[in-house]
Amino acid sequence: QLEPLLDDTISLVHNFKPKYLAAICHKIAKIETLCRWSISNDVWTVLESEIKCNFEYLDPRGIASTAWALATAKRSSPAVWSELSGAALHNIHESNSQDIANMVWAYATVG
Repeated sequence: QLEPLLDDTISLVHNFKPKYLAAICHKIAKIETLCRWSISNDVWTVLESEIKCNFEYLDPRGIASTAWALATAKRSSPAVWSELSGAALHNIHESNSQDIANMVWAYATVG
């Protein structure tokens, strides 16, 4: 059962470095997709809140990974996506083609 691990992760999420927050979002979205396990809205809200506070510290890969995770989880908070786009544009010259492709896919998916 993954729920106790998820509960522990969420209770400690404010202690994680931004790159680990991005990785957690990515892995949770992947588990949700592969296992067809529905992650509660509350979990995603906590993750979005923490990520939103830390976008400025993410590298291009972390930004792209977060965008992929949120799009995969069908999360479409305008405030989060606005912050995400600002961070992506700020780091565009450091992004590689895969980062940019993931961002384009994420925005196309979310609409």
